[in-house]
Amino acid sequence: MNAVALTALGLAGTLISAYVWSKQVTPGPVLCIGRGCAAVIRSPYGRLLGIPNGALGVAFFLYIALLPWLLRWNAGVASLAIVATAVALLLYLYLTYLQVSVLRALCSWCLASAALTAVIFFLLILP
Repeated sequence: MNAVALTALGLAGTLISAYVWSKQVTPGPVLCIGRGCAAVIRSPYGRLLGIPNGALGVAFFLYIALLPWLLRWNAGVASLAIVATAVALLLYLYLTYLQVSVLRALCSWCLASAALTAVIFFLLILP
C-alpha cells in the first residue's frame, strides 16, 4: 500500500467532494468541463438518504487520506477501507449509469471522483 499516493488521492477527492457539496447546497453557477455538472449535482440523485453525495464523498475521501496514519493504531481499518471503497465504487457505477441513461448529462467532478475511487481501490487490493 502506497501511503503517499493514498493520502494524495484522498486529499484530491476531499477537495472535489467539498466543491460538489458546496454547489449542491448553494445556488449559482457550477464550474464544469462541459455543461452537465449543475444538472447532475442538483438532480434528485445528488443525495443518498437525504445526505448530499458531496458530503458522503468528503467523509469517504478524508478517511482514505487519513488511512496510512490510522493503520498505525489499528490494522483492521485496512479491511474497512477495502469494503468502503468497493461500496463507493459500486455507487459511482450506478451514479454514472444515471448520468448517461437518465439525466443525459455528465459531471466532470463526479467522473473524476469515480476515477479516483477506482485508483484507490486498486491501490488497496494490489500487493
